[in-house]
Amino acid sequence: MKILCYSLLLLVPFLFSCEDEPISKADPSKVIQVNSELYNLIERAAGNDFENELTCIDFNYAFTLVIYNEEMDIIGYQVIKSDIEFSEFLATLEEGQSISLSYPITSILDSGEPYVINNKEELKEAIDMCLEADTITTCNNILTETTCLWRINYLDGPNNDYDGSYFNVSNTGNVGLYFKDNVYAGTWISYFIEDELHLNIFVIGDESVSDHWNFDWKVVSFNETQMEITNGIDRFLLTKECSEPCKKFLFEECEIRPDSGRAMFDLESYFECFFPLTGISNPATVVTSYFETYEDMMAGTHPIENLHYENTINPQVIYIRFDDVNTGEMVTYLPIILKAINC
Repeated sequence: MKILCYSLLLLVPFLFSCEDEPISKADPSKVIQVNSELYNLIERAAGNDFENELTCIDFNYAFTLVIYNEEMDIIGYQVIKSDIEFSEFLATLEEGQSISLSYPITSILDSGEPYVINNKEELKEAIDMCLEADTITTCNNILTETTCLWRINYLDGPNNDYDGSYFNVSNTGNVGLYFKDNVYAGTWISYFIEDELHLNIFVIGDESVSDHWNFDWKVVSFNETQMEITNGIDRFLLTKECSEPCKKFLFEECEIRPDSGRAMFDLESYFECFFPLTGISNPATVVTSYFETYEDMMAGTHPIENLHYENTINPQVIYIRFDDVNTGEMVTYLPIILKAINC
């Protein structure tokens, strides 16, 4: 489904009246009643909390709203000068009251083409579309917070092996799955099917893992700290887990040349981000070395000498070995994902 975002210019006239002039009643079909579905959508547009903010609708201030009572008589006018004023004004209206907007409402699409909204039904459709677009943006922004991972918590279904594993989602739609001391790269795409928010997960590298995760997942609910997803078979709760200054195992760098799939990775610069995953409390107690293969890492042979590293495949998994600073024995290891992206 194509989602269009509109920058709406409200064309609401400032109305005047004299004592000698009759004031006609409003047509109930042309006003927006308090607590109606459309009213609530507009209230979200003026709100500032992340769940309600409609960033793709840009109200152009100032404008005047007409207020009607239950009998559709005019009881006042309100000049609105900002999002804050709009939100505060909407909160003061009582049940049974209505507000009026003049049509047409004009807008400019991203393509530069004009768009006209002629009635409240079309306005509701436009707000619904922008609400969906904003929900996707909000969802992605929450998941791709660069300092955090998302812990997988099993809720229901046959695949409870993934409880305690992690997703690392980047703001370019790349994803990493950390599962049983292995990492798997993939992609993460969100979209609406009618009014349902979906996540399409595609993980590569292991057929059994792919079979468990490569689905069109429905987002049951989400907020800033958690997200519940289901594919009709399994149900998981993803909860944010953060560490200062960051916690991640998927690292992206811009390609050296467009479409080359190669980038330069400063491996040492990632240390503070991946070290919290090791379970080691003090980095001074271990010596760190980097390897291209699991076999070399386990044997401690052929370490990566130049830590300003150019990847050889894209994405690429490399392994980090942590040896006890005193005994030289391996304490643990950690795989990380390197991904060259087109910037």
